[in-house]
Amino acid sequence: MKKVFYKVLLVAIITLPFGKLFAQEIHIEETKFVHPIVEKWISEYKKENPNATIHSTIEAKESNASNLNIVAQSFAGNSNDRVIYVGRYALLPVSNPQNPLLEKASKGLKRKDVIDLVFEKDILDEDFDPDEKAKYTATVYTRSSKSSTAITLAEYFDQTIERIKGKKIFGDEIYLLNAVQKDETGITFNTLNYVFDLKSRQLKSEISLVPLHLKAKQKEVLESLNIDRILTLLEESKIETIPVENFGLQIPAEYSNNEEVANFINWILVHGQQYNHEYGFLNLDQETLASQKTQLENNRQEYLSYSNSNK
Repeated sequence: MKKVFYKVLLVAIITLPFGKLFAQEIHIEETKFVHPIVEKWISEYKKENPNATIHSTIEAKESNASNLNIVAQSFAGNSNDRVIYVGRYALLPVSNPQNPLLEKASKGLKRKDVIDLVFEKDILDEDFDPDEKAKYTATVYTRSSKSSTAITLAEYFDQTIERIKGKKIFGDEIYLLNAVQKDETGITFNTLNYVFDLKSRQLKSEISLVPLHLKAKQKEVLESLNIDRILTLLEESKIETIPVENFGLQIPAEYSNNEEVANFINWILVHGQQYNHEYGFLNLDQETLASQKTQLENNRQEYLSYSNSNK
């Protein structure tokens, strides 16, 4: 099977002594759901910086070459690379509106209920009982095992991706919703920007939120089905049944001192956060935001120091 890369091309045109052009590229590999906010950042950045030579396109390409990558899961790349986090996303459990699970779990699923529902049991678990009947059942839909959302889902519940039950869907996360809408037993965890209509700010039709065991005020916010209230809730509270993960840009060491790229990422941290909610993403918390600004500058200084020592 051919591997498809969704690519957003971020072109930073720099005139070199020989008149050549140098291009920086952002490849989005199996994380297409972040594309709209990246496009928005580029658009707004160019409004404030009309001389910036940044352009974006999206296309499919069979290539492993990239200068910058979108990272939307725990990072385990080259140790010499750096990741600057620029936002957060959350995964909400949604179901077909006709799913019997909604009535059975009307009082709300606890963390252990979600784990039992979504993940296969391990015979080595202390509480493993081969004769125990499942309290709740459903057809679980997830992305392929290497996708960011599947990895985030598993790690948030202290599980492995191999133990996720159900059916694996290839392609974009939007296909998970399509599968659930067609299957009365289906459930999935999906990103807020796909679960909600970003214009009406309400939950999309033909899906329902799976009830979760929450505090009264948290439950009221979730049941409002309003994305803006839910985004604020998730920024202010950690909920044990709703995964939240950072996403950012992976910068190879050799590109750490590129001024165009550094300026763009810094702009996202300083000015771009205001657009995150509009596109269904959480802002970085203040501590992380400050640390990423520091890391961005440190990356540049480390590279300059390394370059000078090797002249």
